[in-house]
Amino acid sequence: MGTDRSSDQAGFWGRHENVYIYIPNLIGYGRVLIMLISFTIARTAPLTCVGLYFLGFALDETDGRAARAFNQTSTFGTVLDMVTDRVATSGLLMVLCIVYPDALLVFQLLLILDIFSHWLQMYAASLTGVTHKDAESKSWLVRVYYKHRLFMGFCCVCVEVLYLSAYLLHWQHAHNKPWGSVPLPFVQSLPGGQELLAQAIPQYWKQEGVPILFFVAMAATPGFLIKQATNVFQIKAAARKMVAFDNGKKER
Repeated sequence: MGTDRSSDQAGFWGRHENVYIYIPNLIGYGRVLIMLISFTIARTAPLTCVGLYFLGFALDETDGRAARAFNQTSTFGTVLDMVTDRVATSGLLMVLCIVYPDALLVFQLLLILDIFSHWLQMYAASLTGVTHKDAESKSWLVRVYYKHRLFMGFCCVCVEVLYLSAYLLHWQHAHNKPWGSVPLPFVQSLPGGQELLAQAIPQYWKQEGVPILFFVAMAATPGFLIKQATNVFQIKAAARKMVAFDNGKKER
């Protein structure tokens, strides 16, 4: 009885029966709304689109903190959080498919890899009762990835930064948006600058300089590649867990 009274007194700001209005879940609904608005204006207002998208991405950390702070963790909230993450990234990749039709297959493969890895990992975790953020994986890369939250966060941010930079680079070129560039003489003076300019770079770069967004995208590439490699290892680990689960049932 004492526990019930304590729960009632906590009210909205504590753990109660209406999971749908838990504070972290309300944040999750807000993220979905922000994401939808962002994609709605993706072809007309690029800077606002990116700003809203990154706001939704930043709120991903907020809902988890709110769930722990108010003791409002829930299975529904966990799934809502993960599905929102995946839908947001998928939507951004769809936008890139539109603005870079020649790279359609590349973005489709990235989308497939993202969905495969996270869905299989989540399902394997639900079968085994272990968090999908598995720090005990046989893969050293997955162990390091999930053991060090800052490293994991860095890689996740790199993925989003690379995609958003690619999106904005399209706008800068196609719509002549001057968002900053580095003069060619300065680029040539950098280590590897001559090699960069020797490549088949767009002609307008030679005229206006190399866009700053290009260097931002390059800086994000290592974290992006690590994240994709982690996704591949997650698929392998999840498949192994599900096979072991089935074999365990046969033995019983």
